[in-house]
Amino acid sequence: MRSKAIILVLYSCVVAFPLWAGNGPLLHGVGASNSSLGGVSTALATDVIGALHFNPALLTQFEGDHIYFGAEVFTDQPKATATFNGSPGRPDGSFTTESETQPGVLPAIGFSHHFKKRRSTFGFGLLAVAGFRTDWPQDSSNPIFVPQPNGFGSIKTNLAITKIPLAYAWEVNDKLSLGVSLAIYQGGLAISPLPPAAPDCTLPEPGSGRVVDCFFVDADNVVTSYAVALQAGFYYRVSPTWAIGASYTTPQDFDDYTWESLVALPYLRQPDGTVVQNPALGTRRVVKYPLDLPAVASIGIGYTPPGSKWKVGLDARWVGLASTEGAGGVGGFRPDRGLNEIGWDDILIGAVGAVYDQGPNITWRFGFNYSETPIQPEVAFTSIGTPPTFEDHYTIGLGIALNPKITLDLGAYWAPERSVTGPLLNAFLVDSPQTLEQQKVPGGTFTIEETILSALVAVSYHF
Repeated sequence: MRSKAIILVLYSCVVAFPLWAGNGPLLHGVGASNSSLGGVSTALATDVIGALHFNPALLTQFEGDHIYFGAEVFTDQPKATATFNGSPGRPDGSFTTESETQPGVLPAIGFSHHFKKRRSTFGFGLLAVAGFRTDWPQDSSNPIFVPQPNGFGSIKTNLAITKIPLAYAWEVNDKLSLGVSLAIYQGGLAISPLPPAAPDCTLPEPGSGRVVDCFFVDADNVVTSYAVALQAGFYYRVSPTWAIGASYTTPQDFDDYTWESLVALPYLRQPDGTVVQNPALGTRRVVKYPLDLPAVASIGIGYTPPGSKWKVGLDARWVGLASTEGAGGVGGFRPDRGLNEIGWDDILIGAVGAVYDQGPNITWRFGFNYSETPIQPEVAFTSIGTPPTFEDHYTIGLGIALNPKITLDLGAYWAPERSVTGPLLNAFLVDSPQTLEQQKVPGGTFTIEETILSALVAVSYHF
C-alpha cells in the first residue's frame, strides 16, 4: 500500500497549472490547511505542505507517513485606469479596462516519511508557489489598450512557478529540530507584447505628438526556465506551550526566459512622410527576459496551551524583491524604450492563524495575512502586466476526519480590492528617455487594482 501511494504521488507530479499570487508574486499560503491559516507555518506544525514550503524543520513533528493532495480554484479581477486632466492632445476623463481572466487552478502535493528508530524525516512535494497573470483586451476607449503604435493593444501575461522541494529534517533533541531543503523551481512565462525587449521603431505619424512609432515583439508562447534554491530552518520548543521557528530561502536565479519571435514593425516611414513596407517584417528575432524570484526570510511563534482546544501561530516574513533581477530595478523605461524591469520594492508580511479542535472529527482554521504591495506608486505603470496590489487576506478552513487515516480539508480566502495610483508613463514622447520625469504624461495618472476570491480542497492520508 505504501509503495503504491508513493508511486501515485510521483505520477501526479507531472502536472503543473498556471497561477496567481497574494504576497507580491508569491502565494500567501499553499494548500487548503496552510492557506486557511493565513500561511502560518514557521513555528506551528499543522500540515506537511506548510512545512515543505515555509520551514522544513517542522517535518519532524509528523509521525509516520503523510500524503497530501490539494487543489485551489480562484478568480481574480484586475482593472487598469488611465486618467487625463489637461494632458496635451487628450480629452479629460478616466478610462477603465477590466482584464478578461478565467478561473485558475493550483496544485499542492506533498509526502513525508518519518524514519522508524531514527529522529529524522524526509519530505517531497510539488507546489504551485508564485506567479501572475493578466488578459487585457484591446480597448479603443482606453488609450493604454488601443492598437500599437498608439498604445499597447491587447496585453497578455502569464507566469507560473512550480516548486519541487526535497527536504530532510532531524531532531537534535526533544526541543530542537533542524531542517534543510533543496528545491527545484520550474517557471513558465508568456508576455505579449514584450515590453522588456527594445521595440522596433520608425519615424512617427505626423501630428501624433510622438518622436517615434514603435512596435513591441510578441512572446505569447509559454517558455520554461529553471532555478535551484536552498532553504534552511529550525524549530525550537521553548516549553510545552511555546515554540519558535525561523527559515531562510536563497534567491532563485532562473536562466533567462528566451523566445523565438519575429520583427514586429510593419512599415517604415520616410522623412517625406511616405510609408513603405518594412522588408524585415516577420524575420527572426530572439528576445530574452531575466526574471528571478527573491530571497525570503521567515520567523514565527507557536502557542499550544496544554489541554486547550486552541493553538495559535504568528509569522513574519521579509521578501527581497528590490534586488531581484527582472522584478526589482528602477522601473519605467530604458533609453532604448524597453521596460527597465518592473520596479518592485521589498515587502514585509505578517500572518496570524488559529486552529480550533472542535472534536471528535472536526477542526476549524482561521487566519489573517497582511502584505505590503511591492508596487511603488512612482512606477505603478510598469506593473500593468503584473498587478499584485493585494494587502489583506481573510482566510477560513475546515478539517473533517473521514476515518482515523484520511482527512478532508476545505478552505477559502478573500483579498479585498486594493489599488495603487501613480503617473502615466510613455516612452515615446521624448528622444531616448533617460529619467522617469521625462516619461511622465503631463496631467496623466494610472491606477492598477485587483481582488481575488479562492476556494481550496485537499485530501490527506496518514499511515
